[in-house]
Amino acid sequence: MKYSLVFAALSFLFLMGKGNAMTYELTNEMAVNASANDIWAVYSSPDLPKLIVKLLPGVFERIDYVRGKGGLGTILRLVYPPGSVPLTYKEEFVTIDHRKRLKEVLQIEGGYLAMGATFYMDSFEIIKTGRGSCVIRSKTAFEVPDEKNVDLKVSKYVSVDGLVSMATAISKYVLDNKKRDGYIALVN
Repeated sequence: MKYSLVFAALSFLFLMGKGNAMTYELTNEMAVNASANDIWAVYSSPDLPKLIVKLLPGVFERIDYVRGKGGLGTILRLVYPPGSVPLTYKEEFVTIDHRKRLKEVLQIEGGYLAMGATFYMDSFEIIKTGRGSCVIRSKTAFEVPDEKNVDLKVSKYVSVDGLVSMATAISKYVLDNKKRDGYIALVN
């Protein structure tokens, strides 16, 4: 698999005050030698939660569908192995924009919210750079109240490393399937 890390902003890009809150944003961009449409087909697939458990063994204990079947409005419960921080949370697919190739996933219960964050969202944007190439932009944004060191408690656990692992696994999956079968086969 050929990809390169184009841009990694693993530091806090935005430290903007909203009243007594601090907003943080972490971004990673990874160039991939696969078409934007092929990569987006996986990110936008209703089967992505099932697939990602298979692609990243040991990362998740399980992912449960609470509501929906993987489309817009779907709510998932993610459970990580014992000792993980956070151990579990619920998230909702709040944006799946096929024109922009943008998916936004909002944490709605548990996880970083239970640790004091007032907002937490992951987003994935697939940007076409050529006929057979694209960039996967993965972003994590979160907001914490500027009080009692809540920002330090939450931010020490937040990174885009999990999103980078996901992008790497999906890229490899797409390239391997295209090479072997000539098309992208999702979860059976």
